[in-house]
Amino acid sequence: MSTEIPVPPPELQLDPEPTLRDNLTSHRFELWSGEELIGLEGYRRFDDGTLILLHTIATDQYERHGFARLLVKSVLDDAASKGIKISPVCTYVQSFLVRFPQYQELVHEDPDSLDVTH
Repeated sequence: MSTEIPVPPPELQLDPEPTLRDNLTSHRFELWSGEELIGLEGYRRFDDGTLILLHTIATDQYERHGFARLLVKSVLDDAASKGIKISPVCTYVQSFLVRFPQYQELVHEDPDSLDVTH
């Protein structure tokens, strides 16, 4: 396993603290503070559960304050806790994986061999 590099928290403190929700209907993870949407991570799911991470979006108010980073960290921590592999299409997620190599173990070795369910 690679050396763990701490993921810095967002620059702004929110109350309530942001939480991750999996919006299965819209095929996206959402980061919320109370009833306010902070950002989202679109995905597609392979038959074996592997997630194709498509795009990372922080809402205008939360751009450039570290919330996209928190969103991706939350998604990857959730995948790790469930034993789910990822296939990062999103360039932000790809850059995150370079910056924080401890998450590289989540990347599926051969995503071209998998079938997408939805």
